[in-house]
Amino acid sequence: MKKGIHPEYHPINVTRTDGKTIQMFSTEPKDLVLSVDNLNHAAFTGQRNNVAEKGQRAADFKSKFAGFKF
Repeated sequence: MKKGIHPEYHPINVTRTDGKTIQMFSTEPKDLVLSVDNLNHAAFTGQRNNVAEKGQRAADFKSKFAGFKF
């Protein structure tokens, strides 16, 4: 690697949502506290928070495209 063109890596502490701390390296020298990670994100847990909105979204779609014939 060329000298002087790459950012410096610093060890930081990353705190997960369950309170565990992991040490990583980053170009940002500040510690990081996560508000979303694989323990509580719907993509990893499979839970949906907006099940009630599903029916409303379908109704909105139908009203928006009511004049079209599919």
